[in-house]
Amino acid sequence: MTTRKTKAERIATVKERKQQLEKEIKRLQQAQKADERDERDKRYYRRGKHIESLVDSSPDMTDEQFYKIIAKALNKHFPTKRADTAPTPSGADESKDEEVVTELE
Repeated sequence: MTTRKTKAERIATVKERKQQLEKEIKRLQQAQKADERDERDKRYYRRGKHIESLVDSSPDMTDEQFYKIIAKALNKHFPTKRADTAPTPSGADESKDEEVVTELE
């Protein structure tokens, strides 16, 4: 004949199971973050390697020289801020926005 657990014992059992599940969730989240970091690192390595191969004499450059060349190339072709995509304040005169866009073109 089996004895029934008291409510206090059942509560303790459920709490223990809850702690085990919380630990499992934490472990899985850490593993997921590690996988995401690994993928990001691989992407950075792949892309950085490709960019470096496009720059002549990059092995002979200092990091600062390399960064300046990359920044100059990216700023030339990809402006950081475009007036035609900037949000307009409500009630603003739209003719001013057109003047800014024309200046950039």
